[in-house]
Amino acid sequence: MEKYIRLLNPKSVNYEADRVDGGSPSLTAQDVLLAMSYAKLSPVQDNLIRLKCFGANSSNNILKMSTALLPKYRERLDRVNPDYHFTVVKIAILEFCAVPGDYKPSVRGRGVLGGVSYLVIHRHLDNHINHVLENLNQELELAFEKIFFQLNKTN
Repeated sequence: MEKYIRLLNPKSVNYEADRVDGGSPSLTAQDVLLAMSYAKLSPVQDNLIRLKCFGANSSNNILKMSTALLPKYRERLDRVNPDYHFTVVKIAILEFCAVPGDYKPSVRGRGVLGGVSYLVIHRHLDNHINHVLENLNQELELAFEKIFFQLNKTN
């Protein structure tokens, strides 16, 4: 699915030359755009696709998304010190969309991303970051399924 979405990046798409379907005339980039518009994505799913696939993962957008998702995860983070709620969500979003492909999550790496001690990550936040990251990946997969459903519906 990401290869379809990445072709929609305005920096790299030549609609006459790049075909989404590998050259067969049945599916174009415009079809993928239309499918995305009919997929009824939630605001979270739409923003996750923008962050992950469209290169909108600037530090300002990541901070905005972290702030917007904070109320969604407050109940899950009830056993964590409230001072670290934002840090957990921010680290999960950074690992979701802004790290290189060869990045491996570690307590030291997460400490650097969140600006906290690795011991805080190790003792208190690591499992919570994993849960938030897993939830973000599930939301993205659900968005991809909705888009695929619309693509298959049109063919």
